[in-house]
Amino acid sequence: MAQAARLEGGAGGRAGKILAMASEPYFLRSERLGFRWWRKKDLPLARRLWGDREVTKFFGGPFADEEIERRLLVELDRGVAHDFQYWPMYLVDGDRFVGCCGLRPYRLEEGIPELGFHLQPEFWGRGLAGEAATAVIHYAFQTLGAKALSAGHHPDNANSRKVLERLGFRYSHHEFFPALGIDIPYYLLARPDKSVAQPAADAL
Repeated sequence: MAQAARLEGGAGGRAGKILAMASEPYFLRSERLGFRWWRKKDLPLARRLWGDREVTKFFGGPFADEEIERRLLVELDRGVAHDFQYWPMYLVDGDRFVGCCGLRPYRLEEGIPELGFHLQPEFWGRGLAGEAATAVIHYAFQTLGAKALSAGHHPDNANSRKVLERLGFRYSHHEFFPALGIDIPYYLLARPDKSVAQPAADAL
């Protein structure tokens, strides 16, 4: 189960089992992963992640330094504005940077942010994407009060589709994705106690 803790001076909340240790470096943990909030000094990590061709090939990358800096600033701003972002995550054993997993704005007026994850290639094939997403889903529903989560993927990214389906997401519609200039499939996962209407095709 995901564990969350409120860290003084951070933007995090609390859910599940509270971690009271003052030295706890993560605001959210799963069995193998710990989540932090992006900081300006994390730019080298952002470059390593979003400058990687394999990581970014399905969402418009790899990106130049200027774009990576912009993306990092966007994440910092989202943390302040919405209390969520694509959080950087680390292996708890060794504190190695794995990538990011988290939320971004989608249909917030309906209580629906969008889930996403980006992992460095060396951590692929270990089940970490699903583990990270499970922790974020729990946090989104139990701490942030989201009514549902959306997620999309490049049509050719079969691995992301499989992860989303294993997590319980169900296909809802195709939607235009400006960064790629194509329609991509979108999925929806409702909070267990909520019923969320599917978007009408003619409304997209």
